[in-house]
Amino acid sequence: MDSTAPQGAQPTILVVETDANLRELIARTLGHAGYDAVLAPSGSGEAALDLISAADFDGLYCEVQLPGEVDGWEVGATFSFVWPDKPTVYASALAPGPPGRLRKGIFLHKPFGLDRLVTVFETSATAARARQALA
Repeated sequence: MDSTAPQGAQPTILVVETDANLRELIARTLGHAGYDAVLAPSGSGEAALDLISAADFDGLYCEVQLPGEVDGWEVGATFSFVWPDKPTVYASALAPGPPGRLRKGIFLHKPFGLDRLVTVFETSATAARARQALA
């Protein structure tokens, strides 16, 4: 999977995950479902923020605990600010759930079935098409 800015006609999901094996598994699963996954290098929050400012994404998957100064909550909040109508998925095995400041997004507790992740993005895409049809 690509770790650079998205290209192509497929919907593009930014994946921010520190576990390399899980990152690749998520990317493959999304690819099989018709998405292009862009991987933030080493699951870095700082790199994710750079990618968010440089490209247009159709959704975000972000682990909450990230190395460095920027955590997954901040990455997701930034993504939701830039693209308020696009899905943000947070995931953690350690956090009991989203903090009170989380206004948007879906929280998945690890481990979770990858089919659930795909369903979140598919449901969001269906809702977006319905909103466009009504506009």
